[in-house]
Amino acid sequence: MTANIPYQATKKLDGQNEIVLHSITAIPQYKHQSFEELRFEDYSASGKISVPPTKTGSSDFGFGVAPSQEKAKPNKIMTHLGEKRPNDRYVKENNAGNTVASNKEGSSPPDKKSAPAIPFGSGIAAPVFSSGGFTFGPPGATGGTTSPAPAGGGFTFGSAFGSSANNNKKSPRMSAFSTSSGVLSPSKHTGAASLDNFLPPKASKKKISRASLQSKTTDSLEGYEKYREFMDKLAESGVDDYVDLPMIAVMGDTSSGKSSLLSNISLVELPSSDTLTTRCPIRLQMSNAKARSACVKVVWKDKPEDGDADFPERMVGEENWNDITDIIAEAQAHIIEKSGKEVARDIVCVDMKGPHCENLTLIDLPGIVRSTGKGESSTLSEDIRVLMNDYLRNERCVILAVHPSNVDFHNSQILADAKKVDPLTRRTIPVLTKPDLIDDGAETNVKDLLLGLKTEFEMGFHMVKGRGQKDLNEDVGIEDGLTKEEAFFRNKEPWRNVEDKSKFGTKSLRVKLAGLQMKLIQSSFESIISEMKDTRDEAAIELKCLGDIPSTLMEKRALFRNVREDMREGLGAESLNGRISQLRSSDAKRPSAEFHLASKKFQEELNCSKLANISSIQVETMIIATVNGKELRDRVCFVDDKRDMIFVKKNVAKNYVDETWKLTKKPGSVFKSNHIVWLARTDGTFDQLKPIPRKLVRTDPQWISDLIEQNRPYNLPIFLNPDLFDAIVADQIENEWTTPTMKLLEITANLMETASKKFINDITMIKSLPSLTEYLIRKSTEVIESTKADTKIEIQKFILREQTPYTQNHYLFENLSQLRTQRLMDEVLSSVVTHCGSGNTDSADDITSAIQQIFERNQKRSIDDHMAEEMQNALDSYGKVAFKRFVDTVPMICVQIMQRFPKMINDILSDVTDSEIEELVNAPLSAITDMNALKKKVETLDKGIDTVKGMSKGGISV
Repeated sequence: MTANIPYQATKKLDGQNEIVLHSITAIPQYKHQSFEELRFEDYSASGKISVPPTKTGSSDFGFGVAPSQEKAKPNKIMTHLGEKRPNDRYVKENNAGNTVASNKEGSSPPDKKSAPAIPFGSGIAAPVFSSGGFTFGPPGATGGTTSPAPAGGGFTFGSAFGSSANNNKKSPRMSAFSTSSGVLSPSKHTGAASLDNFLPPKASKKKISRASLQSKTTDSLEGYEKYREFMDKLAESGVDDYVDLPMIAVMGDTSSGKSSLLSNISLVELPSSDTLTTRCPIRLQMSNAKARSACVKVVWKDKPEDGDADFPERMVGEENWNDITDIIAEAQAHIIEKSGKEVARDIVCVDMKGPHCENLTLIDLPGIVRSTGKGESSTLSEDIRVLMNDYLRNERCVILAVHPSNVDFHNSQILADAKKVDPLTRRTIPVLTKPDLIDDGAETNVKDLLLGLKTEFEMGFHMVKGRGQKDLNEDVGIEDGLTKEEAFFRNKEPWRNVEDKSKFGTKSLRVKLAGLQMKLIQSSFESIISEMKDTRDEAAIELKCLGDIPSTLMEKRALFRNVREDMREGLGAESLNGRISQLRSSDAKRPSAEFHLASKKFQEELNCSKLANISSIQVETMIIATVNGKELRDRVCFVDDKRDMIFVKKNVAKNYVDETWKLTKKPGSVFKSNHIVWLARTDGTFDQLKPIPRKLVRTDPQWISDLIEQNRPYNLPIFLNPDLFDAIVADQIENEWTTPTMKLLEITANLMETASKKFINDITMIKSLPSLTEYLIRKSTEVIESTKADTKIEIQKFILREQTPYTQNHYLFENLSQLRTQRLMDEVLSSVVTHCGSGNTDSADDITSAIQQIFERNQKRSIDDHMAEEMQNALDSYGKVAFKRFVDTVPMICVQIMQRFPKMINDILSDVTDSEIEELVNAPLSAITDMNALKKKVETLDKGIDTVKGMSKGGISV
């Protein structure tokens, strides 16, 4: 017997590392025996069970995937729950105690889609997985290789009953043994749920106390209970309002047998009178214990403001156990009365313990109604549906859909609703009730439905029978009703012939649900913790964004003062002074950066104006060129910047015919080919244009000549007219420079207004104070408009001043002196190069003659031509001076809008009175509601997180 050798962990070297094996079969004296052989010896000797620690490994078994495994699929309840396996077959024990395959009536063939799912606690071994300090494993599961147990006092979950990968093939296999929740239960591989089916073949005749065996197996599930208690605490604290929690919710039509089912599961009579049907959820938290006790309390979801809304916790013990039904009814009535609703979200929580209890938590929801009676609200049906949808949409909620057997399943509202939210039927268990009311001859159809031949649900159907009206009239108790239920399915056709007995009865359903709940909880545990933390952090950020809501005048003054300081300092740093607290990584630029770009565009626009480009030569510019000693007036058609050459249409080298170009070149177009510039003529020929050196080309001042002639005063016409010069400058500034200047002013004001609005809207402390926000934006806009008006006046004065030309800038005089002689100098030097170039034999007389011609040609020009050229040189020189002054001064004036704003807004806000502050610093009801909702969300999730920490302090690493 294993009791002869005390159990201890076995240390073993694995390479250079020492590992600890927590397994009885690792002890040297037992290393040649399997778990089953050791248990068989113990059973034979004393009937006692030796429970070795569970091995741990990794698996994707259950309602999800462990963190170390492959990424979970979108479903929070995974395919693995009740996953069908193609080689599974129903088995039963033969007379020798061995298992044989069976495909008799009531068993689905392995190749049919309707094969029932493998229930939790079946004999098929399932691997376990480990997470943090927890080790998860459904009872009956062991890994092929033993791993050390988690350190730090962590819980290890898993049953002693299982199979080892290293077992001797001849060892008896306890494939029909399930201890999912402290109660022995048949797996779907067994026949009737007799105790003999749960024992090894040779031990089946030995009588063992069922209660003793149950207490042993319950001890091994204490770790599972920690998780369920944890989930129940989260639900009681309201975490389920924000994070989907694993749960099993019972739903169905009124009069479908839902209340009877729950009463049978809990062994407690639930309120079911005509005047008080279920109008709010009831959470039954059942735990196995030696003595009966219960606590009934109300968990408010929408607690009324009435100070008298609290429902005192009511304790129930052995001495007043029969009062529990009335207390639950009182709690329901209290909720309905205080909430003022016919259907409420608030929950009656019944924490029940006792030897009759399975380790299980169920939610009972109000029954579906299709019509209302006298005195009932017309919205009752819709209110119930809204409440049910809260649970149906929870992807971690298993739907226990109750449907009367005597009603065609096509007419089932709950089955239709379940399939809408669970189209793959992975989290729905239909429960058929009232089989005793099936019409004679209709039993076969119901049996086909039960076996999944009519419609398929992945976890299969289940059937129960509650107490009928006759039993209730005769005061038949729940336990007697369960006994009659067992007899009904054992003796009544066609149910007695169905091989899979696990589909029948309340007791079997109770065990099935307990195991199912364990899988659901353990698989979703870590993701729930993660979702709680993420949701809490998001809510905290939203709450912070709402800002503070001060209540006293002192608090309001302090807040207003802080806002004023933030605007003065923050907007100055943000828009102007370069104090950068955070680098910009997005496409958005600081206002100061945007202002620099706008100033650059302003400069480019002015640089394209006529006044800034009097002497600039571009395509379409009218020019005067010196060609072969003669002046040529024409419009520029091409500019070769690389060679510094100008081309005009009148300066042609030769004409050329090209048939290919005729097809591709448009008449009048100018193009370059092989470094030669060509002009396409309308007659289909092409002129080769001769280049003219840029230094022999000047802009044509004819427009100035025209102005001189049109505006000649009654004076001797041999002097420049300064009034004409002033008029030309003033006209150019007014028509070409004023518009870009005002545009820059507008841009600057808009930049400041946008920056101030964004800054105000981003002030966290006033997020919930829209009146103050609107006031600050309005005042900021007023300051900007006022500053803009003052700045505009200043700019207008500057423009008016600039329209009267004046400067002492030496650049004007130096440039003007150069321009006066530059044209003649270029012509002379060009002529000298021409006559004295390589291979040229011109004499000094020829050179002198050429130079004389240049000067003679200049002397023959009219006085108006000379004055026009001189005026053009003066405009060219002054335009460059005025341009530099404009592009510097205008931005400096515009930027004053940004420079003056911080001080001006601070001065205005400093004058705000206490009465104004009292009125402005007030949050609207919607903001207060949002803030309270977020505070509640954060507080609730904080409680949930504290519960997690409490588990960690209790020795569980989370």
